[in-house]
Amino acid sequence: MSADRLINKLSVTASLVLAVTLCASLGVVAWPRVASALGLEPARPTPAYSAGDRIDVPTSWYATAPRTLVLFARASCGACQTAQPFLKELVGAVIESGDAVVLVGHAGSREEDAVFAKSLGVGDASIQSAPADTRVRVTPTLVLVDKSGTVLNAWEGVGPPDKQKLIAAATAAAAK
Repeated sequence: MSADRLINKLSVTASLVLAVTLCASLGVVAWPRVASALGLEPARPTPAYSAGDRIDVPTSWYATAPRTLVLFARASCGACQTAQPFLKELVGAVIESGDAVVLVGHAGSREEDAVFAKSLGVGDASIQSAPADTRVRVTPTLVLVDKSGTVLNAWEGVGPPDKQKLIAAATAAAAK
């Protein structure tokens, strides 16, 4: 095969590879807009609890105070451990408000979860076993409920500082 013919075949192959790569790249960039225009957006999971829902935990968890912050957390949860400073601050603020209580619904080892809850400032009496049919999918999950068990607000995970500020503000606003 002559050098000219080899160079010609290589340039055709390179052009085809470049064209396929370019089309694939454009498809990746354009797909979200195309999918949205066609109504093909991915389904977003509904949160376990939303404002206005009734919480599926025993009445004794929330009927003793005007508001209750129910925190579903596990000592073995990496996200819970990472969020520990924020959770400790939030729990302290809720307890300090005086008209709210904090309950920790544990899902792991009671002893480990009790140590974790105590590190947040929660007493033994406020550590409860989460019912098997609780709708919590991720930990930490925070659910703010009123005395009737109606969810005022709920958060799955506590996320970055911006989300933590929103959670703290919403919790404080409910105290007023």
